[in-house]
Amino acid sequence: MPSSPPKGSVSGLRRFLAGGYPAAMAFALYAASLAALCVALYECNRRDGTLEESASGSLLFVVLLTIPFLCLLLTGWGAYFSLVRAKRASGVLTANLSELAQIIVWVTGLPLVLFSFLGQFPAAAYVLTQVPRLSHGPLWHVTSDQRLLHVTGEFTAGIAEAVEQSLAATRSVRIVVFESPGGDIEEAMKIGRYIKQSGLETGVATECSSACTYSFIAGRERILLPGAQLGFHACQKVVWYSPCENQKYSRYLVAIGIEM
Repeated sequence: MPSSPPKGSVSGLRRFLAGGYPAAMAFALYAASLAALCVALYECNRRDGTLEESASGSLLFVVLLTIPFLCLLLTGWGAYFSLVRAKRASGVLTANLSELAQIIVWVTGLPLVLFSFLGQFPAAAYVLTQVPRLSHGPLWHVTSDQRLLHVTGEFTAGIAEAVEQSLAATRSVRIVVFESPGGDIEEAMKIGRYIKQSGLETGVATECSSACTYSFIAGRERILLPGAQLGFHACQKVVWYSPCENQKYSRYLVAIGIEM
């Protein structure tokens, strides 16, 4: 008994990839996906690698590029074969226009596919190496002498409350040491305000970058252990429509006593 043909979106996608849609519509979809990929590449790469400074940032980088990248592959394929069919079935003018559109698909699509495909490797590799950090989030513990709170890992939601509870429960802690690539800046500023209010010292064991610096800089005294590094950068937009609140962060720095 013959099987029934596939229905719904799967059938529509197969028809599109086989060039069964009108050439003009297929080419318009390709142009839209091309524009989306260009915007994603621009937004992700214009910030000189700051997006890849944390595991969650790298994951976002991969997602932002993967979706328009796949759309470009599918629409480019469908548009090309739709244009091939249009060239064969139409008059001279339409055939010439179809051939020109095919060239446009090849010339614009292939470099972007290669560029975005290769561009995702570093971020994807970093995400894979940071899976433990993504799954476990930040870690914190008070040392045996009850004088130092050690905070490691990427700042995620709830870390500020956890740090405050640890400090409140162990009043003898006088210094908070950070090892973090950054993370949630709102959580970092909450930690910083509490450190400032409590008159605690801060230190860095290995690295304190991005959002982490907003907590570190609030210390009454700030200590960098040998080989430790600080990583400051200005506010960077994740996507073009996201707010960039440098003025808000400047007000925070002034509030904790940093001269601007």
